[in-house]
Amino acid sequence: MLETEQKPPNNRASRRDFLRGSGLAAATTVLTGRATAAIEEARAQDSEVPILSGEVPLKLNVNGQEKTTVAEPRSTLLDTLRNRLDVTGPKRVCDRASCGACTVILEGETVYSCTTLAVSCQGKAIETIESFDTGPNGVPYAFHQNDGLMCGYCTPGFVTSCKALLDQNKNPTLEEIQRGLDGNICRCGTYGGVFKAALAAAKTMKGA
Repeated sequence: MLETEQKPPNNRASRRDFLRGSGLAAATTVLTGRATAAIEEARAQDSEVPILSGEVPLKLNVNGQEKTTVAEPRSTLLDTLRNRLDVTGPKRVCDRASCGACTVILEGETVYSCTTLAVSCQGKAIETIESFDTGPNGVPYAFHQNDGLMCGYCTPGFVTSCKALLDQNKNPTLEEIQRGLDGNICRCGTYGGVFKAALAAAKTMKGA
């Protein structure tokens, strides 16, 4: 009786199996590398940036004075100034950074305080209209003398933006003034008086 010839088992992997296996290994290595990098980055961020919750202590330099208070990390600079520090010059009107009534000067640049977090302003100089010169050489006086205000809601923002502009440009043209005050809106339409006031303030400040 003839014995059935048995073939030795084929232990050689096919080319398809080899490619499938090597591709899976490579993909695993790449994914693992990316996942590891993401985890390390998250750990680094966690170690460098503290997570704030509840009310936290704040130190704000407002008009040259160090002021301390507490506020939630989500609190805007406008809310903190008005509700916590009784600095009411910046006004809440649109509350969405489109009208300019809440404008303050932060480190020499105008910002909308209604969309700026108070916690991000620690260690920075904050100027509001309360600190401006109200005498004949000041911007508020120029607005008063040139009918640059009507209902008054937008006026602090315009005065603040004008002050910031003149701090950086002592002799602006009308076009430069219009561009510098572009982020402010007057619903009463007193733009003519506002521009005259800015030009008058520039002239007065230059001669002072």
